[in-house]
Amino acid sequence: MLSSMKKIPLPKTRRRFEAARDENGVVHVSATTWLDALFGLGYLHATDRPTQLLFSRSVASGRAAEEISSTPELLETDRFFRRIGLALDLEHEVRLLDDHIFTQLTAYCEGVNEAFKESGRSLPMWATGFVPQPWNQQSVLLIGKLLSFGGLAVSQMQNERLLIELIHSGVDDDALRELFAPRLDDVDLETIREVKTSNQLSDEALELITDLPRLAGSNAWAVSPQRSESGCALLASDPHLEINRLPAIWYEAVLHWDDRYVMGASLPGCPLFAVARTPALAWGVTYMKGDTIDYFIEDCRPGGETGWQYRRNTTWHDFELREEIIERKGSEPETLSVYHNPVGTLDGLPDEGEKGLYLSLAWSGQHEGNGTAISAWLDVITSRNTRDAMRVARECAQPTLCWVFADKEGHIGLQSCGRIPKRGGGQIGLAPIPAWDEANHWQGWIASERLPSIYDPPEGFVATANEEMNPPDLPMLVTQPLNDYRKRRITERLQELPQATLEDMQNLQYDVISVQARDLLDVFLPHLPDGELKDRLANWDFSHDPDSREAVLFHKLYRNVIYESFGHEQGIGWRRIVYICTRAGYSMMVLAAADRLLQQDESVWWHGRDKGELIRRAAERTEGVVDEPWSSVNNFHFTDRFFGNHQVGRILGFKSRQYPMPGNHATPFQGHVLQTATRESTFAPSYHFVTDLGTDEAWTNLPGGPSESRFSKYYKNDVARWFSGEYKRLTSNVS
Repeated sequence: MLSSMKKIPLPKTRRRFEAARDENGVVHVSATTWLDALFGLGYLHATDRPTQLLFSRSVASGRAAEEISSTPELLETDRFFRRIGLALDLEHEVRLLDDHIFTQLTAYCEGVNEAFKESGRSLPMWATGFVPQPWNQQSVLLIGKLLSFGGLAVSQMQNERLLIELIHSGVDDDALRELFAPRLDDVDLETIREVKTSNQLSDEALELITDLPRLAGSNAWAVSPQRSESGCALLASDPHLEINRLPAIWYEAVLHWDDRYVMGASLPGCPLFAVARTPALAWGVTYMKGDTIDYFIEDCRPGGETGWQYRRNTTWHDFELREEIIERKGSEPETLSVYHNPVGTLDGLPDEGEKGLYLSLAWSGQHEGNGTAISAWLDVITSRNTRDAMRVARECAQPTLCWVFADKEGHIGLQSCGRIPKRGGGQIGLAPIPAWDEANHWQGWIASERLPSIYDPPEGFVATANEEMNPPDLPMLVTQPLNDYRKRRITERLQELPQATLEDMQNLQYDVISVQARDLLDVFLPHLPDGELKDRLANWDFSHDPDSREAVLFHKLYRNVIYESFGHEQGIGWRRIVYICTRAGYSMMVLAAADRLLQQDESVWWHGRDKGELIRRAAERTEGVVDEPWSSVNNFHFTDRFFGNHQVGRILGFKSRQYPMPGNHATPFQGHVLQTATRESTFAPSYHFVTDLGTDEAWTNLPGGPSESRFSKYYKNDVARWFSGEYKRLTSNVS
């Protein structure tokens, strides 16, 4: 079946399959049965991405200092994941799997282990002395939990910690409540100010965690047959992740068995396809940003059998104590004491002998049954149509996602999923919740059938792009303020396309028009003095093309307006607001909330000042800035995920030249560049996928290639295509 492609030599394996690469290096697996095809996928994941699999498992299990290197940042990351307990109860979760899912995971793991036997250690493994251990069903579930927590819930946790910092820093209560309205309306801010907080993760450790797959933003939409030129349903999806660290997160593959196939982006370490299609169905996902994580406030005192106690009403109870032994390569092991109770896990150790209020962390992914999320990913592949797939997807417990579907029959749909807690006591969840009042505890989960869902809407399309999704008949699902700029731009363009084509879908994935700039310039321009700045911005098309000079002017003006409006002493403060606006401390949550206030005429934040005067002062600061293209301020380098920051990586050429990044956080092509302590971080389309359900093909590109080896021609062979907006064809017809 694969005779027209470049065959991949295979040894005799326990399951039979053929493998080949097409002209773009994408692997095709041909097998008799689905289990044989899954075996082949596991084999090729372990052949092309062995380090990605094994290092990710080490980090998630809190054993990186033992197995990779005992650096301070890896040790800190181990403490973090051991405290969260990602690797706990995995055997129990495996026992909860349905037999047909367990069988599929087994076939996949057998393929991974077969390849490990054949290939030996990779260069990064050899350099660190890493000794591979077999892959098993627990490993698959652990990678899934890593994606759910390390890649997604951590961002919610960071935002909630930032809010606590703002409360502690003395920002005026009325101003905070207005900025985050209605999320803080009934919150006792004084109690939060009494909380003793532990140290945050260092920048270096946070960089390691943010290097994990995280859907910082994504776009997905589907178009019904009546709005497509072909008369068939169309689907487009582009998950947004960090893209400048090679190898690429996703592993593109086409699996053939019987008369069926699945093609798209798979995740090494798991037999799942995040964005893909079959003969009957296509799907993509975005991060819903549903709030699955809460900080509780525990009233603690020393004492009891375990050393510390917590209060419920007037009664004191012993914390449970879990001691984690963290082995360290070349160093003595250390013991980590983790205090927890049925509500959550204490965030660090209480100060020596000092009673008081401390934070406790609760995540819905720590509860029984979350490991079965892999079932949804596998069952979607065999779903016959959109309605069947929506029923499957809504039961996916972790992470919170919006799935978009289109099928051969012409139906389209959107289905959200995730285990979101019912919060007691009328609590919203963005701010810490007192745990001593049991009425505040979680009261189970919001029923999956009540989560947002759309099927064959009259407008003829569905679209999602990380906008706030809070139906009025439900508790607040998304508790952090989010902007809807990308969603609105996508919707506008789809409304303008009565007969959409695949080329239209591709162009929309590369759209760099900012609705944010359009909205805010409507506010700013009437207050700007006549002159070059006003004229140029008034005639700008809001494009964030790398050559645009007006994009730079707008963002300098925007930052200065933010500084003037929110940086005064009674507000967030000058230093903190500058940090929040820069690449180092950028907070989408705070700035999304600020954007909404800027469109109001009156606000506590203006502190008795005229908003127009604040904008004029910001314009004065902007006059005379260097006139430069967007590419001069929004750019990045590709580097290697395993060697990039090390001297050996620089010697071997693991860091690329500088590349311009199109777009920004508010454009459909989300080209968002951040700068942390020691490296750049990017959020941009990690995979472009468009398909017409009237065909058996898809059109794709990604910033990378199939191989993790810097010395392979398939390491970054799709990068040029990703920059140019050219798409390659994936097809099921390979004979």
